[in-house]
Parts: sequence; structure tokens; C-alpha cells
Amino acid sequence: MDFTPKTEEEIKKANLLENGDYDFDVLVAEDAISSKGNEMIKVVVGIYVGSNIGSRVFDYLLPSMEAKLRHFCDTVGLLKEYQAGTLAASMCEGRSGKCRIIIQEDKTGQYGPKNVVKDYICRSAKPLGVNKPENKIHDLNEDSEVPF
Repeated sequence: MDFTPKTEEEIKKANLLENGDYDFDVLVAEDAISSKGNEMIKVVVGIYVGSNIGSRVFDYLLPSMEAKLRHFCDTVGLLKEYQAGTLAASMCEGRSGKCRIIIQEDKTGQYGPKNVVKDYICRSAKPLGVNKPENKIHDLNEDSEVPF
């Protein structure tokens, strides 16, 4: 049997998405209370890789994470609700937007690396373009002008 040997680290990261900007759908949203007793919304976002959901990522929306909460509301079309200061899980489920996914390492070594939502991308923001086919790098040939 032939195979390509991998390190433990490579095996742990094999099913993770690369850092970058992705389209998502809110698959599940529920009102909850944090461990510190604060209201929050727990969401499960389905991250698209191409035209299919390639991964599911858990996230938590809390008033104390002001920028992330506002950016979430902006990207899913709930900015008016945000500006009114009222948001419920029932408003979030089924919504779509863009988010920035990163790989988070557990510094204690107890858990393996996982994908997390670093932030949500406002509708007016420019994405990194990591997963956008329309942002392909153009091949340079002899006739291309190089700007340096």
C-alpha cells in the first residue's frame, strides 16, 4: 500500500477551511445566556465552498462584542434592527452574508485547531478574495505590462 505520510498537525488541519472570506447561511440561531449571565445569540453558520456548504461553524453574538455584532447585522440585512437595539435569534435564522474565517489554535494543547468566525464582512467592505473565482490572478505573458 502506498500513501503520503502526514504529521499529527497535518491530519488535524486536513478538514479545516483556509483563512479567508466566505459566503455563509445562518443554519441555526437560538437565544441563549452566556456563562457570565449575559444574553446572546448562538448561531451555526454553514460556510460555502463553491456552491456547497463545506463546513459548519459555531459562533456567539453578544452585545459586548460590539463590532462583530454590528457587522453580523450589516451583512445579513438586519442593520435597522441593530440600530433599534433589538435582535432575536428568530430574525437571524435563514439569513445569508459574508464572513472572515480563520483557523484558531488551542494554546493549551487540549483541543485541536478549529475554524472560527473572526468577523462578519459589512456589505460595503472589500473581501480578501481568497475563495472568489472572479479574482483569479492573471497570467503574465511577454506582451503584458508590469507596473514596476
